[in-house]
Amino acid sequence: MKDIINKVRLDPPKVRIGKNGITEGIIREVQNVLSKDKAVKIKCLKVIPTDVAKNIGENLAKLTDSEVVDLRGKTIILAIK
Repeated sequence: MKDIINKVRLDPPKVRIGKNGITEGIIREVQNVLSKDKAVKIKCLKVIPTDVAKNIGENLAKLTDSEVVDLRGKTIILAIK
């Protein structure tokens, strides 16, 4: 699992979250990427404050049955449990 997470860290973000926040489309996209790659890198765009990005990561983890493995600024990495 560490190999997968390290690879995801180096890859560009697969999902970007903008001013609309978490939508059904975002949740579906995160679930699709998690089912294929076991981990996903998510970037919150500049319009989202850094402290809100942490809440977004925690909420997405709950909604997609995954866990936050890394949170740096506005970049979140989720992995399946």
